[in-house]
Amino acid sequence: MYLTKHYTFTEGFANLTTPGEFGISKLHFGILNLSPHSTFFDHSDDCEVALIALGGQCTLLVGHNGNKANGILGNRTDVFDGDACIAYIPHHTTFEVITNTDRVEIAVCKTPSHTDTAAVIFDAGEIVTDTNYLLRIHENDFSSEIVGEAVCLYRFKDGTGSVTLQVDDCEKDVVNIALHHNDLLIVPKKTRASLISADCVYYQLSVNLTTPLQ
Repeated sequence: MYLTKHYTFTEGFANLTTPGEFGISKLHFGILNLSPHSTFFDHSDDCEVALIALGGQCTLLVGHNGNKANGILGNRTDVFDGDACIAYIPHHTTFEVITNTDRVEIAVCKTPSHTDTAAVIFDAGEIVTDTNYLLRIHENDFSSEIVGEAVCLYRFKDGTGSVTLQVDDCEKDVVNIALHHNDLLIVPKKTRASLISADCVYYQLSVNLTTPLQ
């Protein structure tokens, strides 16, 4: 099983995938859009959380007893302006996003976890070396197969165009899927997707788990 879904701009947080939907069992994915001088507060509960700054800049306050990571998240105008800044937040930890003069857009990913990882904010392009994080974030990794379960976001530089991926559920169906600006490809376990063609410059964010679910 696979599915595509379209994201339409929403002020605040838009939840786009939840475990139990579309054949996904462990991944949550949403997009947070905040206007200047606004805030967003949340709690990771029993999940590990990854925040990927798609555009803009904000102050991120993460706090849980001695496990804190406070700093700046984001340093690009949009997804075509360099690499992302990424923050990892462990389970049962609060976090707050505070905007200043910039609007900010952040992809919010979650998966159940009880691993005691550190709260950390990575600079743009910094390599994640802690293998205890369950979520794996890749930008523009066009040559590699996307192995479920995974969620991918696509954007196009001029807002138009498409990419075509071949999706194989490893049991019965092999189909080609066209994806457009702000489309999501949701890839359940035992499913693989690979690029066939693209007709313009585009951006791909893919989120999956450390060990693909087979």
